[in-house]
Amino acid sequence: MVRTTAAQGSSQVSRNLLLGVGGLFLLVTLPVVVAGQPLADDYHTCLRPTQIGLDGFLGESTRRMGAVRPARFVEIFVIAPLCQQVPFGLVILVPLALTLLVGLLLHGLLRDLGLPPPWPEAGAALWLLHPLGAEAALWPSALHVPLGLALALVALRLYRRGRHGWAAVATVAACLSVEIVLAFPLAAWMATPREQRYRATAIAAGIALLLVPAYALWPGTDPRSAVALTDRVLAVFSDLGWYVRFPVAGLGLHSIVLAIWWVFPASVAILALGGWIGARFGPRLLGDRPTNPPPGWQVLLRYGAATAALIALVNVPLIVTLPRGHTPRTFTPTWLILAALVPVAASRVRWRRARVVGAVAGLFATAALLSLALSVSVRLETAEFNEAATRYLARRVADGGVVAVCDVPRTVVTPAPVGSFALHEFAYDWAAEDAMRFYAGRNAEVRLGGPLWGTRCPDIGGADLVVGFDELRRAAAEGIP
Repeated sequence: MVRTTAAQGSSQVSRNLLLGVGGLFLLVTLPVVVAGQPLADDYHTCLRPTQIGLDGFLGESTRRMGAVRPARFVEIFVIAPLCQQVPFGLVILVPLALTLLVGLLLHGLLRDLGLPPPWPEAGAALWLLHPLGAEAALWPSALHVPLGLALALVALRLYRRGRHGWAAVATVAACLSVEIVLAFPLAAWMATPREQRYRATAIAAGIALLLVPAYALWPGTDPRSAVALTDRVLAVFSDLGWYVRFPVAGLGLHSIVLAIWWVFPASVAILALGGWIGARFGPRLLGDRPTNPPPGWQVLLRYGAATAALIALVNVPLIVTLPRGHTPRTFTPTWLILAALVPVAASRVRWRRARVVGAVAGLFATAALLSLALSVSVRLETAEFNEAATRYLARRVADGGVVAVCDVPRTVVTPAPVGSFALHEFAYDWAAEDAMRFYAGRNAEVRLGGPLWGTRCPDIGGADLVVGFDELRRAAAEGIP
C-alpha cells in the first residue's frame, strides 16, 4: 500500500511537471502568435501564388525541389490560402500545435516502452525545452519538421502494435516530410519489441531503398539538392569546424549563454529559483521509487553505440550538403532523439542524490526557457523592424525602382541566437523585396551590401535610392513615415 501510494504520488507530480513545462512553453512562445508576422520563405509562399497562380507555384516548386521533401506542399496549402485572409498568428499556430503533438506522441511512445513515471513526462518536457526550438515551432515554412517527427512517432508506435501496413504509410509520410529516411530502420529496430523487430526494420529499410534513389534521380534544380555524388562525399571532409559549431548551436549552449547575459543580473535570480524548485521536487520524483537493476557495461556500450549511430544517420543528409549552415531547426530531429533516449537511459539509473539531480534539471529547464524567451524577443523586435523599414523604403521609391542598402548587419537585435529565426528580411534581397510587396504593395529591386557579402555597399549604379542600414534602424525606432 505504501509503495502504491508513493507511485501514485510520483505519477501526479510527473503530470504536474509536464503541465508546468507545457504551460511555461506556451507562455513564452505565444507572443509570437499574437503579434504574428511572416518570416523569409513565408512571404514568398504567400505572394507567389497570387502572381503566377497556385498551379503555377506548385509546378515551380516541383521543378525546383524534385522529389525532395514533398511536405513543402503542405506548407504551401497552409500558408498561401490564409496568409492574407486571417491574422498570420493563426498560421503560426499550425507548427506550434504540431510541436505540442510531438510531445504528446513522445510521451505515449515512452509509455509504450514500459518506462515508469516520471520518465515519459520528462521526455515530453525535454522535447519542449529545446533551447532553440522556437525556430521549428513558430515558423510556418518549417512546419515540415514537427509534421515529419510527429508522423515518425506515429509510425514507431504502430510498428510496436504490429500494424505494419499503417506503419509503412506513416513511415513514408514521415520520410517525405523531414530527412530521416536513413535513420528510420535503426529507429524501428530500437523501438520495437523482439517479436516485431525484424519485420518492422525490414519494412523501414525497404522504404529507404525506394526513397533514397528517388531523391538521387530527381533532385530538382535547387543547388542544395542537385549535388553530384562526388561533391557529397567531399562535403563530409569539408569545414571540419562545423562538427563542433553545429552541436554547440543546436544544443543551445551558445543561445543559453546569450540569454543569461541578455537579462543579467535578473537571470541569476531566475536560475536560482529554477534550481531551488528542481531540488525541492527532485526527491518526490526520484526518491521513493523502485528501480530496475542497472544494466551491465556491455548493454550500456551497445546502447551508446546505437544512439551515436542514430544521431549520425539522421544528420547524414545535412553532412553531405554544402553549405551546411547550423540553423537550429536542422538540429530538431537530433533533439527528439535525445528527448527519447535520455529518459530511457535515466530510467535504468539508481538516483541516490535526487535533490542534486533535481536542482540540475531545474537549472537546465530555466536556462532553456530563457533561451526560448530570447529567441521570441528577438523575433518580435525584428518583425517590427521589417515592417517599419520596408514601409519606409516603399514611400521613397517608385514601383519598379531600385533600392541599395549599405552596411547591412546579420541581425537587428544584439544579442541574438544563431539561425534564420533571428535574421531580418534584409539578409536576403528576395526576402526584402517580398516583405516590401507584402507590407506596402510596392514592387522594387533591393540590392544589399555589408559584412555578409564582404563589402560595404552593393552596386549603386542605376539605384533610385541609396540608404544605410542605420537609417532604416532609426526610421523604424522613431516611427518615421
